[in-house]
Amino acid sequence: MTTDLPHIETFRNRLQQLGADYVCIVPLPATSTSVSFLGSFQGQTVLWNMTLATLQYFRSQESGNISDKDAGKYTRPFIEIDAGKEGVFNIRVGLELELVDEPVIKKSIIMIRNYKRLAIGRIEFGSMHT
Repeated sequence: MTTDLPHIETFRNRLQQLGADYVCIVPLPATSTSVSFLGSFQGQTVLWNMTLATLQYFRSQESGNISDKDAGKYTRPFIEIDAGKEGVFNIRVGLELELVDEPVIKKSIIMIRNYKRLAIGRIEFGSMHT
């Protein structure tokens, strides 16, 4: 699959040179990491820049900055996609885990690549704990 966007082709070439499926810039395991990988979105090849973190990480980052309406924002696993530009999309994924490691990254990439209803905005998963 080729694209007319040179930065996506450049990234594809980088992955081939590395012999990798993704690039992770944070030593693992960690509570949060940044991962870049190629995938499909709305029928196009895109570059995903993913922040993958534990829900506790997101809660700690937002503590003190959460309004009443957002107080429950980090209680369930989620995927949140920002509007992209020129084939590059930022995606945040929060999971109920202690740490993010390589198997978690690989499973998350598979989930994003296979999820047919991805859309701009936020999708939450699972049930709330009571």
